[in-house]
Amino acid sequence: MSISYRLGRHFVAASAVAVIFAASARASVAYWNCNVSIPATTTGLYLNVQTQATGSAGSGVLGWDLDIYTTVLSAPSLTMYGAIGTQFMRAPGQFGYSVGNLNPEQQVGSAGPWNPPSEAYSAVFNTPTQSGVGNWNYNSINYFGFKFVADTGYTHYGYGRMDVGANANVRTLKFIAWDTTPAAPVNVVPAPGVLAVLGMAGIGRSRRRS
Repeated sequence: MSISYRLGRHFVAASAVAVIFAASARASVAYWNCNVSIPATTTGLYLNVQTQATGSAGSGVLGWDLDIYTTVLSAPSLTMYGAIGTQFMRAPGQFGYSVGNLNPEQQVGSAGPWNPPSEAYSAVFNTPTQSGVGNWNYNSINYFGFKFVADTGYTHYGYGRMDVGANANVRTLKFIAWDTTPAAPVNVVPAPGVLAVLGMAGIGRSRRRS
């Protein structure tokens, strides 16, 4: 048996162990590859994170957790409202109350920082003349963090990936990830689907109108 052959087998085995370890480290994280366009309406889209149900009205989505919508039809915006128990995270160091754009590997957990509950929060976007910590970007991938109460009554932490186009009304929610262990923090992972596949082989403030 040649040295190169043995080294090749050793590399494959080591890679397999690394993949299995990475997959097992995230075994408690549930992924919802929803890939849904968020309507540019004042009702937007209601989502139940646990059951993966969606709808254009809260009455049609039993136990909904998130509502993502446009605040005013005449101006593009991306606003999020949460059911009781749902809160949205700001980026560490972010000024003011808004939904933060989180960096990859940012931890979403009890430390937050968290916006107060029972309010609607908008994403603040960077412009050519103004930018800030936690601001969102056009024509880019953005990540947001949240916590919600599952049907068991326990709080869980999660995050989502939102792909935004030329303006805030052009947006697609690519996936949602959340830790199925109550109160356990979760880190933002840019491409959780890759780990899942590899594992099988071997993530401004406004008041909501009533």
